[in-house]
Amino acid sequence: MIVAAVIPVRSFTGLTRLFRVLDESERASLMRRLTAHTVSVALSAGLRVLIVSNDSDVVSWSQTHGYEVVPEPDGGGLNGAAAAGVRAAAGPWMILHADLPAVDADDVRAAARSIGNGPVLAPSHDGGTSLIGGTGETFPFQYGPGSFCRHLAAVRGDATILIRPGLALDLDRPWDLAALRRLGYVGSR
Repeated sequence: MIVAAVIPVRSFTGLTRLFRVLDESERASLMRRLTAHTVSVALSAGLRVLIVSNDSDVVSWSQTHGYEVVPEPDGGGLNGAAAAGVRAAAGPWMILHADLPAVDADDVRAAARSIGNGPVLAPSHDGGTSLIGGTGETFPFQYGPGSFCRHLAAVRGDATILIRPGLALDLDRPWDLAALRRLGYVGSR
């Protein structure tokens, strides 16, 4: 069975924590590139792609490229978006975030191979959760600062922990952007 990559994208004008170093147009351009990269990686790893969003630009972009779109539930935040994607996947799934400029197909394939053994969790460098994989129709999503520990506790420690640089390097803060630029994953202005 094919694993579905559920990619929540609230909007292309996200990355609001970078507002001091990138204007709205630069953030939108970067987010489009990051989303395209993540989708490309998921497809090259042989996954089905589901974009979760209500944003008209994201929906239009997704449909133009032939990607399945799952409506994001109102007021549910990232937890609600992830849950909606899992329900739509109707089989094995992974929540794969679009702010992972270093993620590659090997990272995604490693996660997909582990899903049959139970939940898969990949921590980000700052204590968040950059990837969650599973097979059931429900999961106790606990996104927010420090979410990795909450996700691990929610599954009572019974998960495959996937530690890979491509999954650990997410883009949340200005210092993340600076580090990713130094490593060559994100171009300068």
